[in-house]
Amino acid sequence: MGRLNRISAAGLSVAALIAGSSVAPLLGDIATASAHAPAASTTGTATSLSAAAGGGNGLCSTTGAPRFELDLAGTWKFTTGDDPGWSSPRFDDHGWQNRVVPDDWNKTAESNYDGFAWYRRAFRLPARPAGLTDAAIVAALGYIDDADATYLNGTLIGRTGAFPPDFDSAWDEPRQYYPPDGLLHWGGRNVVAVRMYDGTGGGGFYKGPIGLFSKASLRDLQGLKTTRATRAQIRIACATLERQRRALGRTALTDHHAALAAYMRTLDAGFLHSGDSRERRRAEIAQMLASYRSVRLVDSQTEVVVDLQGRIVVDTVRSWIGVQNNGKKFVVYPATREFLYIDPKTGLELGDHARMFRDSFHSKAMGGVENFDVYLPPSYTSTSRHRYPVIYMLHGVNGSNIEWEVRGMRTIVDRLIRNKGVAESIVVFPDGSSGWWVNSSAGNYRSMLVKELIPLVDRVFRTIPDREHRGITGVSMGGHGSWSIGLEHPELFSSIASHMGALDFPALAGSDQDQARNAHYTPLTMVDAMTPDQLLAHTYYFDAGEDDDYRFDDAARAMDAELTAKGVPHEWQIGPGRHADSYWVPKLGRSFGLHSRQFRAHPYAQPAEPRSEPGAHWPWR
Repeated sequence: MGRLNRISAAGLSVAALIAGSSVAPLLGDIATASAHAPAASTTGTATSLSAAAGGGNGLCSTTGAPRFELDLAGTWKFTTGDDPGWSSPRFDDHGWQNRVVPDDWNKTAESNYDGFAWYRRAFRLPARPAGLTDAAIVAALGYIDDADATYLNGTLIGRTGAFPPDFDSAWDEPRQYYPPDGLLHWGGRNVVAVRMYDGTGGGGFYKGPIGLFSKASLRDLQGLKTTRATRAQIRIACATLERQRRALGRTALTDHHAALAAYMRTLDAGFLHSGDSRERRRAEIAQMLASYRSVRLVDSQTEVVVDLQGRIVVDTVRSWIGVQNNGKKFVVYPATREFLYIDPKTGLELGDHARMFRDSFHSKAMGGVENFDVYLPPSYTSTSRHRYPVIYMLHGVNGSNIEWEVRGMRTIVDRLIRNKGVAESIVVFPDGSSGWWVNSSAGNYRSMLVKELIPLVDRVFRTIPDREHRGITGVSMGGHGSWSIGLEHPELFSSIASHMGALDFPALAGSDQDQARNAHYTPLTMVDAMTPDQLLAHTYYFDAGEDDDYRFDDAARAMDAELTAKGVPHEWQIGPGRHADSYWVPKLGRSFGLHSRQFRAHPYAQPAEPRSEPGAHWPWR
């Protein structure tokens, strides 16, 4: 399954579809808000989409809503501990500490504190600006380490991650919540209260923006520059959304084949949306229709604007609801903010043609939906047959695929390709939680990656599907995984790299029995047991900071000695630095350079590109 599949079809009832679910941005890095006193600003006017479209269906709501910004970065009230009563707007917090946010617990008295804490901020809203509805407001809480539940005027508006006893870190998830209509006190006092839990490492609000924003203002922060849509463009957008809704709803009640065909007629021949090609989207819709009698496609808080290329952009919160024969409804895909791009000439959906995005699939090994991120190289979206090598990049403990979005990996890899001669490659970022990339009671992460994700990537993206054009890099725990997986599977990988890797650690996942069973995956142990001929199946790179907090520099020295004794060529480096991004990120060009040399040593005969894709309108002119 593709980008649509964020949750299993049978997993949630409609009652579980609540306002305020965390929404991930699709447009790259979000700018950090400056820490100054709140200042609200508004510009522009609103237009009713239903009126512009001829009225009646309620599918579209507003366009060109006023730009509104209330910056809430700055001084908040703060305390450690936990009490549900602290969510109340009537609670007296004058005895709490003053804390300037964004903050970083690594630099405060909480540097060694793991546990609950609360932040509160009282603020006044101006009188409601003309044309601005509550539905147009997003409560952005930036990035929080690790989990949170956020209350506005005493009402829970969203939560991300999970508190103990089922702790789940979501330090890399941006918080964007949607207050329900009527909750904001325009012209009066409001209180936002954030209950958060830090399970390891830092803590607090470590990055903005933090405040209340209209969607128009948030688009600006996300780097999507737009102008107001004309009434004709609004009609086109509403008509496209209505055709999609009707196909999966009314038409599906009588004929699933006709429903699928009708939906596909709304997509451009060159459609590509966050990894979904037309063919992949067709398979996803067919699977939905095989599971349900019909599907309710719900768009809310919708705004229609135009980007600088002239494409119609529908900024919407979209959910997919499956309806069974007995009328029972299930959330197929929960409410998620999306940007739908529509050709103003044809009314067909073009897709975002994104080059870094979050994807997902149903994993039998893990027993549920697994997420991963994908980076596509610059020429991918302008070609249709060209194939690319693949690099798999594995994260460390308490990480996930989402952490690469926070780091801005698209910009980093683009720069390496442009300035450092790194080969244009697809980069895949799996989610391994803290499972050490092995199979254990904590999850079958190794089987998920090796047996499911790699074949999926080769099936749905234009890869060169052989070992000579597939490399693997890991950071910290991920370095352990890249070496143990790469060494175990020479039929899949030809180049192996590690940054600050746990090369002398066993896999510390699961029960004591699991750890004993997986002890042989310690990279140094594996290398020691292999012959020189076996080791020569790969090329190698590894590094570590000389002040590494876990002494992984000693592991790197030991790996150098082992490979040298066996006469196996390798690249390695020890340099100034600790176990931190500041050490390894500047070294990424070295590991990707290793993979690039391996790829180029095995030239691939590329198929000829067609002059144009029949029926495709991208890039739109």
